[in-house]
Amino acid sequence: MVDRQAPGLEASWAAAGMLTPASESSEAQPLIPFANASMALYPDFVARIEAESGLPAGYRRDGAVEVFFGEGAERRCAEWLAKLRAAGFQPQQTSVAELRRLEPSLAEDAAAGGFAADEGSVDNRLLTKAVATAAERAGVLFRADAEVTRVLVTGERATGVETRCERFSARHVLVAAGCYSGQIEGIEGYAPTVPARGQMAALRPAAMPVRHVVRGPSYLVPRNDGRLLVGATVEHAGFEKVTTAAGIGGLLSDAVRMVPSLAGAPVVETWCGLRPDTPDHLPILGPCDVEGLWFATGHYRNGILLTPATARAIGEWVCEGKTTQPVERFTPMRFAGTAPATARQAG
Repeated sequence: MVDRQAPGLEASWAAAGMLTPASESSEAQPLIPFANASMALYPDFVARIEAESGLPAGYRRDGAVEVFFGEGAERRCAEWLAKLRAAGFQPQQTSVAELRRLEPSLAEDAAAGGFAADEGSVDNRLLTKAVATAAERAGVLFRADAEVTRVLVTGERATGVETRCERFSARHVLVAAGCYSGQIEGIEGYAPTVPARGQMAALRPAAMPVRHVVRGPSYLVPRNDGRLLVGATVEHAGFEKVTTAAGIGGLLSDAVRMVPSLAGAPVVETWCGLRPDTPDHLPILGPCDVEGLWFATGHYRNGILLTPATARAIGEWVCEGKTTQPVERFTPMRFAGTAPATARQAG
């Protein structure tokens, strides 16, 4: 595994780790079957990674609360419920009293909401560390601080990759470079990824005020170590990986708006990451028309959720030549209008 920095320190490290297969927009509807498949794999995936690494992943499956505040809350809640039910999900509509029972610390004008019992979260930083440790124990060799600049193609076949300092030969090349995939020479047409910045903050309240993932104007994700994550912005600001006053200030304002007791909570960390977005906001997965060249990139806001199903799909493809995962919509060939000529120049 050749990585531009230490493995796992890009978008995977910066995420919130929410596990929700419900799409956030109509554009993401094609993702739902794959997201559901990944959710079904998660318990066994985490158990195996924890067993093989000896490390925890911070997996929680205690549900998520969607809450609507102020004027028009019931209408907005009804629209949310209708959208999810039309997509095949069954969130439970909650009365105000039930909402208060689930999350007593919500602001007084929390007027409508719903509960998704099967959702949850994972501590993405712990998970990434555990995955890397399990991989090393299985024999994977990591080469850190080695940015891949070019995929090498000879004739009709990928033969390796090139960094600024050296070349690596390989029978199979898997591009999993996140938002940087589109900058690798030879594959731009298959993986036109762009960065979508996400800013986040972590608070450490004296006592955890929420029991579940809570989504409202922003979202709150409780961690087992006592931190409460607040996220996240979505900004197409190029590769500028910086936090801003407006971004972090807006998140903190939303957090206090949702749970007023957080006004005095210490801010222990702020950070941002660059999600890998694509022209249609859907992942880029699987083989292309260059033999031995595979893609697992462009997961946008769903990379942690889609980890088990992505791993399953790529493993099946490479080892068996086909996959059982519902990934037809995500082929890199949908962007490949000029890709073959570009790729084959890289040999």
